[in-house]
Amino acid sequence: MRWVDGLLAVAVAAAGAHVLLSMQLPGAALLFAALAVPLALVGRLLPGRPLVPTPGLAFIVFVSGGLLGYMALVDLVPAASWAVDFSVFGGLVLAGLLLMVWLLASRPPPGVDRVGDPPGDTLALAVLALALLIPRPVPAGVLAQALPWLAAGCALLSPLLARRGPRAIWRVAWLLPVAVVLPLSQAALQAVQRPVLGAVISALPAPRGATGFSPLARLRAEGLLRPARRAVLRVWVADGRPPPYLVGNRLLTLDAQYEWKTPSAAPLAAPRQTDAGRQRYRLAAGASAWSLAVHSLRRDDLLFLPPGTRWVEVADGGLAFDAAGVLDGKFAGRDERRWRAAGGGLPVSSAAEPATLALPVFWDAELQAAARQLGGADAAHTAARIGDELRSRRYSLDYRLDRRAPLKDFFLNRQPAHCFWYATAAALALRANGVPSRLVTGYRISEALGEGLFLVRERDAHAWTEWQDGAGRWHTLDATPPDYDAVLAPYGGGRLERFWQRLRARLDVWWQQVELSDAQVQAVLLAGLAVLAVLFVREYRRLRRVDPRQRRSRQWLRLWRGFLRTSGLPERPQWTPADYRENLPPQWSAARLQAARRFLDSYAAARFAPDADTASAAAALRELRRRRLSRRGASDTF
Repeated sequence: MRWVDGLLAVAVAAAGAHVLLSMQLPGAALLFAALAVPLALVGRLLPGRPLVPTPGLAFIVFVSGGLLGYMALVDLVPAASWAVDFSVFGGLVLAGLLLMVWLLASRPPPGVDRVGDPPGDTLALAVLALALLIPRPVPAGVLAQALPWLAAGCALLSPLLARRGPRAIWRVAWLLPVAVVLPLSQAALQAVQRPVLGAVISALPAPRGATGFSPLARLRAEGLLRPARRAVLRVWVADGRPPPYLVGNRLLTLDAQYEWKTPSAAPLAAPRQTDAGRQRYRLAAGASAWSLAVHSLRRDDLLFLPPGTRWVEVADGGLAFDAAGVLDGKFAGRDERRWRAAGGGLPVSSAAEPATLALPVFWDAELQAAARQLGGADAAHTAARIGDELRSRRYSLDYRLDRRAPLKDFFLNRQPAHCFWYATAAALALRANGVPSRLVTGYRISEALGEGLFLVRERDAHAWTEWQDGAGRWHTLDATPPDYDAVLAPYGGGRLERFWQRLRARLDVWWQQVELSDAQVQAVLLAGLAVLAVLFVREYRRLRRVDPRQRRSRQWLRLWRGFLRTSGLPERPQWTPADYRENLPPQWSAARLQAARRFLDSYAAARFAPDADTASAAAALRELRRRRLSRRGASDTF
């Protein structure tokens, strides 16, 4: 095996192990790394070398990989793997690894006067792409950090060896100290990987992931949930006008670490089921004034409902509260996360719980005095005054608060911050005036797509406050300043993206009317895979039956057409290469004339020779292209 073969085998082995480790499949990573180098010898040891993958065969492999990733990858990788949220992309990446091993095993042996290695260049580019695009595993050990660097280093060195021979190693030996240090550094790879990966992910369809909303509302001076434009929910309003908020959870206590929690970590009892056939659950008594349907694009089972929801109907799932106080849909596997809800009025509860009046340990006399100054004649007046005061401030995602006492710095010094701080300040100021309150986190509905359709994005993750009056009714208080919309406007979609979202919503409605069961969908996908397998075998056998002389004839024809395009010379069917050689434009430079003559001599000498090889002519054509022959004056000579 040549130096280039060895480097490419190590590059493919390292890239494949890096991909599989990032998917949290260490056993598969070890197996792939152990088999990649022996597989590189297959093409040298077998009497019949496998065919080089053609674009058609590669397309079939990629489509099959995407389907298999959609169908099975979620069930094979751990729940924390990135492949759970990007299963189709993960299948495409695994298909790419298969093609890389195939290309490595089918690379032709070196030819006489062959310059360069196009299959090797393709492998090197694929390895570099995987090293940049695939995130490293977490937690990342020294070996996991070194794998992408090892793969990228071998991929960069292999083209040098293909063109300059083993001496190229000594020319890059001075990079070895850097290569030893880089695998130990995380920041260097992140500086390149994060922007590239972010650009690729933003162009992909929205994944199902726990994005935008977090059940644990952490409120730290240095912490911030970064907004993004990725869609997470589609909401269809069928009747009435529901509140513009979707509740995720309601949190009651704030500890010394500025973390909101529920009073107890034990799961709450599930609401009473009233119709087993339709999975409808009654959450509160009373008539309904509005109704809506929600399609979640998240992978988790969390349900988001407007305040005042009377009942909820879950498609293909159950219903319960989880430990964080969030409604859990108990969806099965790949079932669509969908639910319908109806409600009206204000949520009501009996006497206020002690936790709704509890103040944190850091709430001191200075904060209490400032909050008492905002008190009013009654609870409604107090809530209005607190809301007016906080909404008169400025919203910001780029804020600096005193780390020793961030809430005091925010509340007393009127510092700008994001919605968690405003909701927290409102809740604590209400409690300081004897008004029961709680922090609510979820989403705000703000983007209308028309015809009763609304889109909720990650940027719409929001926090607000609810306070209770004397009759037990809970009212919504959103104390976030009005410039909140202007700050988050850049994270919305443009006209084209909004059109695409409307189209996807209509297609989604149409697809729901088809009413295919999960088993039927799996059967359709399996049938598609069977068709792809038949097409692959048929195409591969057809290529095997093609006469090698016919394939070589096509290669020579492509070389000749490439020469005419590069040089700009007109096609003269009656002319031989010798005629072209004698009539080359005299105004060309000596270097250009020499490159053109070399190609014509190589073409004439090998075109009709027994066992003709296109390597020398192809090398001469590449040299001709490097000379950048212009078309100017070429046709005038002829």
